[in-house]
Amino acid sequence: MKFLSVIIFTIASFFSFAQGKVSKQTTDSLARQKTEKINRFLDLSSKDVMADIGTGSGYSLIPIANNCPDCRFTVEDIDSTTCNRKALSKKIDKTVNKTSIDNFEFHYGAEKSTNLPSATYNKVLIFDVIHELTYKTEMLADIKRILKPNGSIFIEEILVHNPVKKDKVCNYPFLTEPVFKQLLQDNNLAIAREEITFDTGNNRYIKIFGCTVRP
Repeated sequence: MKFLSVIIFTIASFFSFAQGKVSKQTTDSLARQKTEKINRFLDLSSKDVMADIGTGSGYSLIPIANNCPDCRFTVEDIDSTTCNRKALSKKIDKTVNKTSIDNFEFHYGAEKSTNLPSATYNKVLIFDVIHELTYKTEMLADIKRILKPNGSIFIEEILVHNPVKKDKVCNYPFLTEPVFKQLLQDNNLAIAREEITFDTGNNRYIKIFGCTVRP
């Protein structure tokens, strides 16, 4: 596995479904373009106090952290078997290795709570997580709790034009954009910015949202 391997696999899978097989060079290029878009969108600084929710083995977070090697992150997940220092160290070692495992502080939450301190983070990242949450309302409320006043929540999601029952890889259904946006509105989150980071040209596309809490 190499740098951005999971992103590359996802993009390759999307294109295989939509347009037939594509070359490794093409998928590598698309993955890097996607990562560059995300990094511009987040505009991270070493002064930011950040939490990444649902980190897993770090496949989304490590490329972001490599772009800001002086940035520190609070890492949160409910599963310590996949989200731990050893797993993220391996992911870092297989990349360009600009970040350090010492930049990550690990915490473990539950299905309804991050168990992180209140009003602590000015940027909260939630990448490829929302569609997998069993208790979406409770978790979004808790994420608002840990956010500093005037902080930002960045959400990246795979979205679909037409609903599908379950995804073959993660075994959860993806949301349509109207349903996703209604979920944010119902939970008092306002979308300040949004951008497509990857589009298959078929039913699925990936979009990032910068959100604030409504007053």
